[in-house]
Amino acid sequence: MSTDKKPRKHRHKRHYTFMVISGDSDGSTKSLHLNHFKTQALAYTAFVIGLVLICYIIYSAITISNLRIIDQKQKTQIDELTAENSTIEASNDELENQVQQLKAALNVRIEDEQISAEEAETLAIPSGFPLAGNASMAPAVDDPNETTVTKLTDENKDTATGNPILLLESSEGNSVIAAGSGTVLTVTTDAKFGNMVSIDHGNGYISIYRNAGDPLVTEGSQIDKGDIIFVINDKNTTLGFQIQQDEQYIDPEDLIEING
Repeated sequence: MSTDKKPRKHRHKRHYTFMVISGDSDGSTKSLHLNHFKTQALAYTAFVIGLVLICYIIYSAITISNLRIIDQKQKTQIDELTAENSTIEASNDELENQVQQLKAALNVRIEDEQISAEEAETLAIPSGFPLAGNASMAPAVDDPNETTVTKLTDENKDTATGNPILLLESSEGNSVIAAGSGTVLTVTTDAKFGNMVSIDHGNGYISIYRNAGDPLVTEGSQIDKGDIIFVINDKNTTLGFQIQQDEQYIDPEDLIEING
């Protein structure tokens, strides 16, 4: 029995040759021989390196694009913050101007209030002349135990006793006026003059007006310097004017302003 033998197929080994031609004048060449396995390994390696480079390039491009987007957002935020800062600075400048204006207005108001307080304090001192119009005056003393006041003369000025009082003689048509601003303390009758009005000036001073006329003020009312207390007619031309300071009588001539 015979058997037919099939011829064996021979696997041919593939070889690859890489030639490097030099550019020298001698025209020499160099060759590199690689078998199939090494060629595939080299090809795969080159493919992987190329793929890595492509991925790196894509990644770099995406990163750069993202960085540009972030940079643009940051620039936009910076521009917005710069504009907001400019607005805040403008608002601060406006507020600073308003504060300066308020300070100036407050200083003016404080000065005005101080001036008003000083003027009010000055007006509250009973230093004004207690008559509107001309009058003659004579110093005197009022002894509560006597029925009349005593005019002072060169003969009795060292012996007369009593509280100092200023006697003023005026004419019909004139008025008895407040020597300073304050509050009417009392409106009463007076045995020696007819009626008496006292004004508390709130600073330790009390001014007293004694006259036979009808009082034009009432107890507790506020009164300004120069307000009319009595109107002078032919029956009440004499005014007895006194001043107390801290509950002690003082000479009115030491305080009031006398013109003429």
